[in-house]
Amino acid sequence: MDRTIALGTFDGLHAAHRAVLRGANAVLLFDEHPQQLLQGNAPPKLLSHAQRAARLQKAGLALLHIPFEEIAGLCPEEFFAEILRKRYGATALRCGHNYRFGAKAAGDVSLLHALCNAHNMRLRVVPKVVYRGEAVSSSRIRTALQTGHISEANAMLGRAFGYTFEVMHGEHLGRVLGTPTLNQHFPPGFIVPHFGVYASRAYVNGQWHASLTNIGLRPSFASNALRSETHILGFDGDLHGKHVPVRLLRYIRAEKHFADLEQLKQQIARDLGEV
Repeated sequence: MDRTIALGTFDGLHAAHRAVLRGANAVLLFDEHPQQLLQGNAPPKLLSHAQRAARLQKAGLALLHIPFEEIAGLCPEEFFAEILRKRYGATALRCGHNYRFGAKAAGDVSLLHALCNAHNMRLRVVPKVVYRGEAVSSSRIRTALQTGHISEANAMLGRAFGYTFEVMHGEHLGRVLGTPTLNQHFPPGFIVPHFGVYASRAYVNGQWHASLTNIGLRPSFASNALRSETHILGFDGDLHGKHVPVRLLRYIRAEKHFADLEQLKQQIARDLGEV
């Protein structure tokens, strides 16, 4: 049986990751980001593990889960022989141009080529995917998100960045303003985009709706509770307790402090004109 395994971190499933995954029928996944074990902290997630698994399974890939701690101490040759060949029965491999493996990242694509050739295994090293002259990477995408460059992040992801979190109860200030919102909180470890207002879309009742999303601390209300608030145009149902997908399309403006509710209402009206 052919088993072509894609190798990498796959923490964002961005355009470069998908180039590696294309042509594979299985993917090796770690239970945590390698930096968590090696450095004590991991970069913020671009996708939850559940979202990542769902996307990979939808693409028809077999998910091969392994604790990173189990392989972190293996030399490259041991990882290749014991994990890829013996445990998972790899007959072919796919990886990116800068793939590293084995303890202290001692192995590179040249060594992987030599190991594959010695065991009559196919290896496809995928060239780097470039956006605006530089290689697409999860770190570039995180930087774009954290600085408000959502269009650049989406271009490198190859899709609109978003999240699917539970809708929580708020203070119902949106209803007071005439623009009810669904309130969602970012879980620990998940990336928080640059504070501000975004043109967005939300998936409700089987379809995508145009929406307006504010991410931040709501400075006009002296709040210190970070949240995502999304007003869905033309929708006024109760979504509390449901997990609603929200996708960010375009950055509109930074958060502002307003002297009174009337000023805020006027600004929201202008923002809605940008959706």
